[in-house]
Amino acid sequence: MTLNGDADTIVKRGESYIESGCHAIDKQEGNITDNVQISGNVDASKAGDYTVTYTVRNAANMETSTTRTVHVVDTMDADTDGISVMMYHYIYTESNPPEEPDANYLLDTKFEAQLKWLTENDYYFPSYEELRAYIDGTHSLPRKSVVLTFDDAEDGFLQFGVPLLEKYQVPATSFIICGRPESAEKLTKYASPYISFQSHSFDLHEDGNNSIGRGGRIYDLSEAELVQDCEKAIAMLGTNEAFAYPFGDVSDAAPSALKQAGYLCAFTIINGQVKPGDDPYRLVRMRALAESPLEGFVYQVEHGLGD
Repeated sequence: MTLNGDADTIVKRGESYIESGCHAIDKQEGNITDNVQISGNVDASKAGDYTVTYTVRNAANMETSTTRTVHVVDTMDADTDGISVMMYHYIYTESNPPEEPDANYLLDTKFEAQLKWLTENDYYFPSYEELRAYIDGTHSLPRKSVVLTFDDAEDGFLQFGVPLLEKYQVPATSFIICGRPESAEKLTKYASPYISFQSHSFDLHEDGNNSIGRGGRIYDLSEAELVQDCEKAIAMLGTNEAFAYPFGDVSDAAPSALKQAGYLCAFTIINGQVKPGDDPYRLVRMRALAESPLEGFVYQVEHGLGD
């Protein structure tokens, strides 16, 4: 069972509690999120700690549950200048180096140092439901907030990165290319309480017949065809909170198609921080660079790149 966002959810008193939900994957049955039952009440008008419980039962009548603690606080050191959504790709170990490393390949020890710093400095990991409300200007987020995303569901990240997320109990998103034959197996093989699998499209991570942007196939399809691609990905994943554009390409038809499909937000590969008033279907991210020292990562998380 994977909670959307932080297990210790923070709400400023007087604002609405946003139920971010939970996803459930059974190793045999696959996605059973539709079976999840939610119990517990949160009075966002009254400061205090509340418990929300998520319970699910599979076809074999086996039941499990997980909980979210909701902290309604009188005051919050709220963000005022933007939230960093970090973009990663590949994690590797010294004993298993990439054949052709580039800035997207991050050593596992460097990634662990980043997670250690985030947890030691009490960072908050908002759900996409919370992030969307923040963008819409209806919800406050703590100043120390960050979202971690990994494109492609690459094997190195799944093998070496996910265990580190579990060690530090940090939630992250894996944007997976849904149409690839191995993707369905990855959903169950690497299911984790700290990984939310979201869409990197069903079949758009391919070169197109055009020279627009980075030449992605997204430019070759109509809005209706893009909606169909989204719906196929959603059917496979059982999630539709977030979408990452393949190659960062955003056609004119894409934002409307994603909105029609029910996505809350979509991300490009343009550097910057997410801010209130941004277009939720053209959001920016901060690229985590392999060559950057920990101090550079800290600056990106806290300030972006001087934008």
